[in-house]
Amino acid sequence: MGGILAAPFGWLMKGCYLLVNNYGIALLIFTVITRLITLPLNIKQQRSTARMSMIQPEIEKLKQKYGKNQEKLNEETMRLYSEYNINPMASCLPALIPIILLYAMIPVVYKPLTYITGADKNNIDADSKFIQSAYVISTEVDTGDQTLAKLLEGISVEERPAKIEEIIKSDENKYKNSAKLLTTLTAEEKDRVMKALSESEGFDTFLSNETYFTKNIMQNHYGPEVLFFNFYNKEDGRYLDLLHDDVQQEIMDFNYTAFGLDLGKIPTKSDATVMIPIISCVLQLVTTIISQVFQKKNNPAFKMQTSMLVMFLLMPLFSLWIGFKFPCALGVYWIYSSAFAVVQVVFLNMFYSPAKIQELAAKDAEKAKERRKKKGPSFMERAIEVRNEQGPNAPSIKDAKSRYDDDEDDDDGSDGDKKLTKAQQKELNRKKLNEARKRYAEKYGDEYTEE
Repeated sequence: MGGILAAPFGWLMKGCYLLVNNYGIALLIFTVITRLITLPLNIKQQRSTARMSMIQPEIEKLKQKYGKNQEKLNEETMRLYSEYNINPMASCLPALIPIILLYAMIPVVYKPLTYITGADKNNIDADSKFIQSAYVISTEVDTGDQTLAKLLEGISVEERPAKIEEIIKSDENKYKNSAKLLTTLTAEEKDRVMKALSESEGFDTFLSNETYFTKNIMQNHYGPEVLFFNFYNKEDGRYLDLLHDDVQQEIMDFNYTAFGLDLGKIPTKSDATVMIPIISCVLQLVTTIISQVFQKKNNPAFKMQTSMLVMFLLMPLFSLWIGFKFPCALGVYWIYSSAFAVVQVVFLNMFYSPAKIQELAAKDAEKAKERRKKKGPSFMERAIEVRNEQGPNAPSIKDAKSRYDDDEDDDDGSDGDKKLTKAQQKELNRKKLNEARKRYAEKYGDEYTEE
């Protein structure tokens, strides 16, 4: 699913990168474009939220009047929404957009060579599997004072691949991941891994260096592609030629940096990358605070539910935690996104002031009335009217049709004249419902078919 969502974002990111030839700047352009695309949804959410706040006093009156009759309260509330042309679900989609964008961005951040460069995708995948396989063996063998180089001392280069396999199979409990790996590789893949570990001196210690190849990325299902750049940037690039030629060229040409930072690196407390998750967290917190300040200013009676407040506070903390688990590129994207969100919140709340919202709400309500004159009442208003015509003992709108379309008889009632059986009561209710539907059809000029 993530790959499907990532494809169009990958095309957009590729276009941004080709424009500036820097991933960090391309990420900024990408963020601005996606935020501008979703801005109309955010405006709609702002208007809907403001209008919902405006009718809260009327909703409170309905609660006081129909508090003991939940069904009637729901009906009148929906009638009120229809009167003011309010969709209570309008704010749900905009709230999901940032999550969808983030979910789609993760593969693009993890696999820049796949989504942005022209390198052969099969070669990239093959190199990813090669690096992961060599990593598994290197990290299992290189423990403490023991290294693969020491275990292979005195062994000729030609004999080393067989010796490595022999070492692994000699103690499959100790090297269980490596032993399992060897059973899954093709002969060609195994030969490539063994040759690299045998002929490239220090390759095993290079891979087992956690500064270069972090465990959480190497074991991630997206693969180690984001760490390919270490083959060029670290150890004087002496292991770069172990990768396919087109992949090598793209790595050398690709500018995967921002503000002088390597975006493929996982943030750590030991260098400047520590600021990326922190700045991301602070900006999200600022966005939340500013939003609540404007909300309180525009609607003094507004009180945020505890569950909503907890969620707003947890999101910045979540971004702080996840910022130390993913490459810097994702944190930088989050910073850009949060900075844009701050500007957006200020803009929307200044532009859509209470007076402006009241003016727009009045226009929307007038449009809704004109629409009702031309097209008749909404479905919910018609349904409420049909139900009201049936009297206080009428079935609920939700299940009226399903209850009375069921023609199954129940003969366990009495035969007396004063008390109807369940089947007779069902038939009577069905007739009453059809009569109400008929009156409704005659009133609004609809076609009526008795059920």
